[in-house]
Amino acid sequence: MGGCCVTPQILAIAMAVVLLVAVLLLLRSYVLPEKYAVLWLIASVVAIVLSAWPGLLETVSDFFGIEQPINLLFVGAFFVIFLLLMQITLELARTRDELRRSLQRLALDVEKATRDEDG
Repeated sequence: MGGCCVTPQILAIAMAVVLLVAVLLLLRSYVLPEKYAVLWLIASVVAIVLSAWPGLLETVSDFFGIEQPINLLFVGAFFVIFLLLMQITLELARTRDELRRSLQRLALDVEKATRDEDG
Protein backbone atom coordinates (compact mmCIF):
# COMPACT_ATOMS: atom_id res chain seq x y z
CA MET A 1 0.00 0.00 0.00
CA GLY A 2 1.93 2.96 -1.23
CA GLY A 3 0.41 6.27 -0.52
CA CYS A 4 0.93 9.42 1.35
CA CYS A 5 0.20 9.23 5.01
CA VAL A 6 -0.99 12.24 6.90
CA THR A 7 0.56 12.32 10.34
CA PRO A 8 -1.48 13.53 13.32
CA GLN A 9 0.86 16.52 13.63
CA ILE A 10 0.26 17.63 10.03
CA LEU A 11 -3.49 17.15 10.48
CA ALA A 12 -3.45 19.21 13.69
CA ILE A 13 -1.49 22.01 12.00
CA ALA A 14 -3.88 22.00 9.03
CA MET A 15 -6.94 22.12 11.30
CA ALA A 16 -5.46 24.98 13.34
CA VAL A 17 -4.66 26.94 10.17
CA VAL A 18 -8.21 26.34 8.90
CA LEU A 19 -9.52 27.70 12.22
CA LEU A 20 -7.32 30.78 11.89
CA VAL A 21 -8.45 31.41 8.32
CA ALA A 22 -12.10 30.92 9.29
CA VAL A 23 -11.80 33.43 12.14
CA LEU A 24 -10.09 35.95 9.85
CA LEU A 25 -12.79 35.54 7.20
CA LEU A 26 -15.57 35.94 9.76
CA LEU A 27 -13.85 39.00 11.17
CA ARG A 28 -13.30 40.48 7.72
CA SER A 29 -16.95 40.01 6.74
CA TYR A 30 -18.10 41.65 10.01
CA VAL A 31 -19.91 38.49 11.14
CA LEU A 32 -17.67 38.00 14.18
CA PRO A 33 -17.31 41.10 16.40
CA GLU A 34 -13.76 42.22 17.19
CA LYS A 35 -14.15 41.68 20.92
CA TYR A 36 -14.84 37.97 20.38
CA ALA A 37 -12.37 37.59 17.52
CA VAL A 38 -9.38 38.42 19.71
CA LEU A 39 -9.89 35.36 21.89
CA TRP A 40 -10.45 33.12 18.84
CA LEU A 41 -7.35 34.50 17.11
CA ILE A 42 -5.25 33.84 20.21
CA ALA A 43 -6.67 30.31 20.51
CA SER A 44 -5.95 29.51 16.86
CA VAL A 45 -2.38 30.84 17.04
CA VAL A 46 -1.77 28.83 20.21
CA ALA A 47 -3.18 25.75 18.45
CA ILE A 48 -0.82 26.29 15.51
CA VAL A 49 2.20 26.73 17.79
CA LEU A 50 1.35 23.67 19.90
CA SER A 51 0.72 21.61 16.77
CA ALA A 52 3.97 22.66 15.12
CA TRP A 53 6.05 22.07 18.26
CA PRO A 54 4.44 19.22 20.20
CA GLY A 55 7.31 19.13 22.72
CA LEU A 56 6.38 22.63 23.82
CA LEU A 57 3.23 21.43 25.58
CA GLU A 58 5.24 18.86 27.51
CA THR A 59 7.83 21.47 28.49
CA VAL A 60 5.17 23.88 29.71
CA SER A 61 3.32 21.16 31.62
CA ASP A 62 6.60 20.11 33.27
CA PHE A 63 7.22 23.75 34.24
CA PHE A 64 3.85 23.93 35.99
CA GLY A 65 4.29 20.49 37.54
CA ILE A 66 1.46 18.89 35.58
CA GLU A 67 2.21 15.22 34.97
CA GLN A 68 0.17 14.72 31.79
CA PRO A 69 0.39 17.40 29.09
CA ILE A 70 -3.20 16.70 28.02
CA ASN A 71 -4.34 17.89 31.46
CA LEU A 72 -2.73 21.25 30.75
CA LEU A 73 -4.73 21.43 27.53
CA PHE A 74 -7.96 20.71 29.41
CA VAL A 75 -7.18 23.36 32.04
CA GLY A 76 -6.36 25.86 29.30
CA ALA A 77 -9.54 25.06 27.38
CA PHE A 78 -11.61 25.37 30.57
CA PHE A 79 -10.04 28.77 31.24
CA VAL A 80 -10.80 29.99 27.70
CA ILE A 81 -14.40 28.78 27.94
CA PHE A 82 -14.72 30.48 31.33
CA LEU A 83 -13.48 33.76 29.82
CA LEU A 84 -15.94 33.45 26.93
CA LEU A 85 -18.79 32.77 29.35
CA MET A 86 -17.86 35.77 31.48
CA GLN A 87 -17.61 38.03 28.42
CA ILE A 88 -21.01 36.90 27.11
CA THR A 89 -22.59 37.31 30.55
CA LEU A 90 -21.28 40.88 30.82
CA GLU A 91 -22.54 41.66 27.33
CA LEU A 92 -25.97 40.26 28.21
CA ALA A 93 -26.16 42.39 31.36
CA ARG A 94 -25.15 45.49 29.42
CA THR A 95 -27.74 44.79 26.73
CA ARG A 96 -30.44 44.21 29.36
CA ASP A 97 -29.68 47.58 30.97
CA GLU A 98 -29.74 49.37 27.61
CA LEU A 99 -33.08 47.74 26.76
CA ARG A 100 -34.58 48.76 30.10
CA ARG A 101 -33.47 52.39 29.63
CA SER A 102 -34.83 52.47 26.07
CA LEU A 103 -38.19 51.07 27.18
CA GLN A 104 -38.40 53.61 29.99
CA ARG A 105 -37.68 56.45 27.53
CA LEU A 106 -40.28 55.07 25.14
CA ALA A 107 -42.88 54.85 27.91
CA LEU A 108 -42.20 58.46 28.91
CA ASP A 109 -42.49 59.59 25.26
CA VAL A 110 -45.79 57.73 24.83
CA GLU A 111 -47.14 59.20 28.06
CA LYS A 112 -46.09 62.70 26.99
CA ALA A 113 -47.67 62.24 23.54
CA THR A 114 -50.90 61.03 25.15
CA ARG A 115 -51.01 64.04 27.48
CA ASP A 116 -50.33 66.42 24.57
CA GLU A 117 -53.23 64.90 22.59
CA ASP A 118 -55.60 65.19 25.57
CA GLY A 119 -54.62 68.67 26.61
